[in-house]
Amino acid sequence: MYEMEQPMSANIAKRQRGTSLVEVLVAVVVLAVGMLGVAGMQASALRNNQAAYERSVATFLANSITERMAANRTRALAGDYNTGLSASCPTPGGGTLASQDLTDWITEIRSPGMLGPTACGAVNCALVGGVRVCQITLQWTDQRSAVTGTETNQLVLEVRP
Repeated sequence: MYEMEQPMSANIAKRQRGTSLVEVLVAVVVLAVGMLGVAGMQASALRNNQAAYERSVATFLANSITERMAANRTRALAGDYNTGLSASCPTPGGGTLASQDLTDWITEIRSPGMLGPTACGAVNCALVGGVRVCQITLQWTDQRSAVTGTETNQLVLEVRP
């Protein structure tokens, strides 16, 4: 009897079993690239989360000096809380309630867990259109900035005491 020959593709299919080493390597490379992408997104999320935290702390600290000024409104309107923004950010010391409030506030700004040792705050109360407006400025360095690695951030809050 004549044996019928099977087509060549059927013979190849019978011999191939499992996956080849090349297929496994390609799968590992694709997985590795995906994991690197996930790690990059995680690092970016951590940086952005830290920046959001610092902005929240700065807002809290600006409200802190605002409440101190409201408690000592007469001296705030007289300009006793006015202080400039400088690189050294000196504390005025405690002679009056206003200077003690500013000293405590700047110490609080620069403390660990707040905005850090490079941070500074300033208050500038002035008449604007016949109305006393106080501008509270906080400045700090963001060490985790994605752009330069050290980005100076600033928050400005205007209030009417």
